[in-house]
Amino acid sequence: MIDTRLIVDRLTTIESIAVIPRVASTNLVARRIVNECIENELSLPKGIIIAREQFAGRGRNARQWSSPAGKGIYATTLLPLPVDKLPLVPLAIANIVASYLREVFGLDARIKWPNDILIGGKKIAGILIEARINEERAFLLIGTGINVEPVPDDSRPNATAISEVTSDFHGIDVATEAFIEHLDKRLGQPLERDPVLDEWRRYSIHQQGDRIHCVIGERTVEGTWGGIDEHGRALLRSGNETTAISAGDLILV
Repeated sequence: MIDTRLIVDRLTTIESIAVIPRVASTNLVARRIVNECIENELSLPKGIIIAREQFAGRGRNARQWSSPAGKGIYATTLLPLPVDKLPLVPLAIANIVASYLREVFGLDARIKWPNDILIGGKKIAGILIEARINEERAFLLIGTGINVEPVPDDSRPNATAISEVTSDFHGIDVATEAFIEHLDKRLGQPLERDPVLDEWRRYSIHQQGDRIHCVIGERTVEGTWGGIDEHGRALLRSGNETTAISAGDLILV
């Protein structure tokens, strides 16, 4: 059982923790909080909402994300940021999740652009970020799903979980507390372009020249991997042309 009061006392950035036994989606709960703050001109609390189970969780492009009880860390972090920091957010959060898996469990976590987290080529975590813009401030909803225990699910043919790939596993509560503390530490650090991009490149699964394709709305862009530019955009090369693809994981609502 997670003692949220004891954890909060150890944190320096996150101000509150809510643990909900069962909910449709932590992002939906967080969205209501953000709307109330904006409508009533209140400051957004730096908090994290954790669900034991989600029955309507979703990933990118409205894909359903299976979130059965006790099998994963299902969380949404609320965070205010200056608008000009938004382009860095998808890559920065991917770095945080990858470094959590590396530092806490000793796993070789890699990032598939822009922010799917893989272990041995199999997906272990996903990220969905939403933002409400209010003048010069962005109210962020950072949804994170991390597989902790394996889920027998045909919709996850290429997935893995923490308990499957490490011997240093002591249960979901310990993993969740470690995630909160790691997230808190990393969110307290300055969000600076060069360190974010450098760390992302170190963790990237992509190699120069890899064949890749990217689905953008109704079209698919294909080419070879050319790295990321100074804005974190993926560079796809096709013949003599290079296309910069913006991260599709930050949804303005």
